[in-house]
Amino acid sequence: MRAIIEVLFAIIFSIVIGSNGAQVLSAVIKKEAFIKVSTGLGSLERFTANLTEDD
Repeated sequence: MRAIIEVLFAIIFSIVIGSNGAQVLSAVIKKEAFIKVSTGLGSLERFTANLTEDD
């Protein structure tokens, strides 16, 4: 009986830790993506300006 309870607690704890870990990982990925997009916007704006300039 004790083994069954320990297995159930292990499953519950792994689900809780897994979902929290996924949220943290998601936040890190979003932050890195935002930084990469922010650094790339300047060059994209210059490229667009060069394409749309009147000669």
